[in-house]
Amino acid sequence: MPRSAQFDRSQALNAALKLFWARGYSATALPDLLQAMGIARSSFYASFGSKRELFIECLELFGERTLQGIAAREDSLPPGQLPRAFFENTLLEPSRQRVAQGCMMVNSVLELSEVDAELSEFAASRLDLIESFFARCFTDAQTSGALDSQRSPKELAQLVMTINLGLRVQSRKNPSREYLQSIVDSSLDLLGLTA
Repeated sequence: MPRSAQFDRSQALNAALKLFWARGYSATALPDLLQAMGIARSSFYASFGSKRELFIECLELFGERTLQGIAAREDSLPPGQLPRAFFENTLLEPSRQRVAQGCMMVNSVLELSEVDAELSEFAASRLDLIESFFARCFTDAQTSGALDSQRSPKELAQLVMTINLGLRVQSRKNPSREYLQSIVDSSLDLLGLTA
């Protein structure tokens, strides 16, 4: 009879996510993962399969949490204010250390584009889900008259995510919160997505 896992899978997954987020995929070695997760090699393979499979699961979790964070505000904010709430939740309110780590999905796209196209594309697909969320919100807002823009909802969503990519790269240089706030304000003002 196989032994049951003697660890909290959710805690181990969160520990792996934090390590991958801080170091990236390539620089995170299996011994470091085992230590951070507090599990033995046999438990690791039995529960997560491989480093690659674990990384994919971590990207999925990071993407779900990011999307849930903004979707939770959908009922309380006008659609045009959701991008600001997204940037506040993920860029302006977290600690400087967390902001300086960038976004795990953006980091992975950049790190792996030349190394592992499949993993890079998977990370990009998680970003696409957020873009699709914004496109749907903007479509609903334009249909109801709550958002007046010459741009299509899809174009607006693409521009918000392009701003997001630039801000995430910029955040790795550890700029001041005021500097990031000014970029968010100016960018959303240019798109007509002001508070």
